[in-house]
Amino acid sequence: MATDQREASTRLRAASDSRLAEGIRAAAAGHSASASGFHLLDDGLSAFVARAVLIEEASVSLDLKYYIYEDDSVGRLLTSLLLKAADRGVRVRLLVDDLGTRVVNPWVLALDRHPNMHIRVFNPVEGRSGVRRLLEQAVNLGRINHRMHNKLLIADGLAMITGGRNIADGYFAKSSVEFLDVDVLAIGAVLPQAGQIFDDYWNNPVSVPVAQLLIADEDTHRLDELRKRTSKLLADEAKSEFTRALEQSAMATALSHGEVGFQWGKGTLLADPPEKALQPDRIPRDQYPGYQLEQIIRKCRQRLNISAAYFIPGVIGRELFTGLEMQGVSVSILTNSLSSNDVAVVHGAYARYRKRLLQSGVDIWELRTIAGQKRRKQWFRGESRATLHAKTFVMDHNRGFVGSINLDGRSLLLNTEIGLLMENPEINRQLHALFTEWIAPDSAWALRLSAKGALEWHGEDEEGHPMVERKDPETTLWLRTLSWLLSWLPIESQI
Repeated sequence: MATDQREASTRLRAASDSRLAEGIRAAAAGHSASASGFHLLDDGLSAFVARAVLIEEASVSLDLKYYIYEDDSVGRLLTSLLLKAADRGVRVRLLVDDLGTRVVNPWVLALDRHPNMHIRVFNPVEGRSGVRRLLEQAVNLGRINHRMHNKLLIADGLAMITGGRNIADGYFAKSSVEFLDVDVLAIGAVLPQAGQIFDDYWNNPVSVPVAQLLIADEDTHRLDELRKRTSKLLADEAKSEFTRALEQSAMATALSHGEVGFQWGKGTLLADPPEKALQPDRIPRDQYPGYQLEQIIRKCRQRLNISAAYFIPGVIGRELFTGLEMQGVSVSILTNSLSSNDVAVVHGAYARYRKRLLQSGVDIWELRTIAGQKRRKQWFRGESRATLHAKTFVMDHNRGFVGSINLDGRSLLLNTEIGLLMENPEINRQLHALFTEWIAPDSAWALRLSAKGALEWHGEDEEGHPMVERKDPETTLWLRTLSWLLSWLPIESQI
């Protein structure tokens, strides 16, 4: 069993003599030591492949922290690769949030027994299941309400992936509900900062070793048995779209030869300190990434494109965007429609701000549930329902931001978040192109005000003919009524 119960653990020295190290040195040749390289991962397949390749190429260390890490096809595939990495001597540290990831599978404890694997749970609920867990949540709601919403993977201290995607089928286009999302693969000067952020979370008392939370029968949950299950899983998945994509991927070769198309510039990680979960009142406001992002947005002079799964601007946000429009900045926002939103109360809170923003000149789009259907059919059989999960910001023509931060009270005040600010015109252009694709008439509804000031939703049908709706599209009367009723609850800061 891993003996690291509460011992401090820090990032290991970056690998220097591996294929990955050689490739990154080649990619960085000719660039300033203070610069970082960025490569967008804007579809689920490439995002899965990038994670799998980094895990397979790692020779020293793997550090991962995720809000959601599901025990589904994608989760099991990546866990299998993590186990193989640990078997070849790579130190693996995995930090998961307790509410986002239900750590009740006894095989998790078997993984933690591996001498090279260490698993911790962020801000755990004491009761592991049933009534005890519900009681714990009720008694300690103030503490439990603060969740680790971060997404970060670091390989060998040389390459990292951050963005909006959790580890679950839907985030990688392998589900009946697909999340439109984007991540960024980064190398260079930003990596030490990423490593320090991970260490801060890992060593904070709020991160508890999983062995202290689970009890399993050691005789029935052995690593050897887990390896057999892993081998069977990989064999069963041998013909899946994901396994074929990994086998056919040129990314491993491209990384080892320095041929990935990185864009270079200044990179800055914005991340909440882990103390926000236990002592938020002691954290200066200027340490919150939401506040830092607000100050950056205020400097926009030409355009601001925002994609946010949950968008509840509040009075401060409404005045910020209205003020930018008055200064000549083109403000465009994409969020979920009522039909593509998975939380009716969030939509109800957001809906209160639509008319005021439109009246001030802000452009608003809401994602349609059929968004990107033709593109997704190139990879997977059948149809899936789309929902927006991305959190991206396009600022003027030289900056872009990709992360886990939604524009709502929960992200800004309660959860811990992370995101990467990139100063590079090409990354800015790519994010703007992605935003433009997502707001196309067959992908999103354009909100407008009629001559009488009523809301209208404008889009196109499959033949490209204009459509106009005068109530939230693709919804029932009951759903619209429920959203409206929930909008009156005084809980905006909690959602």
